[in-house]
Amino acid sequence: MAKKVFIDTNPIIYLVSQQEPFYSKVVKFMSDCIADDAEFYTSTITDAEFLVKPFEIEDKEQIEKYRNLLNSLEFLKCFINDQVGEKAAKLRAKYPDIKLGDALQMAASIDCNCDTFLTNDKQLKQVNEAKVLYIGDL
Repeated sequence: MAKKVFIDTNPIIYLVSQQEPFYSKVVKFMSDCIADDAEFYTSTITDAEFLVKPFEIEDKEQIEKYRNLLNSLEFLKCFINDQVGEKAAKLRAKYPDIKLGDALQMAASIDCNCDTFLTNDKQLKQVNEAKVLYIGDL
């Protein structure tokens, strides 16, 4: 089982909104990780992606749920710096279909030495530099 798990934005959205059918899959996966004493990571990109809609519609409850989720599960943050930016550029050069946000998330995960990257972006399965777990395959 993974010890350092990077959680992409979409699984966090499913957790906060309890959106099925993905919610149950993500809860099961993360529960197994917790039982195995895994650490959870995400990045500042997740903040920027997740918080757009709640800020737009002034949904303070969603913002609070998001922050409580990260705090209660003791998420660690991977920050975007020059090194991560360069890794993201290399990923995009190798995998041209990957969007900038996804490349930054993946690069942050690699920079934080995460051994698993949980996402629901099927296109990221092509990345060989990290172990990508696609929610659709769980």
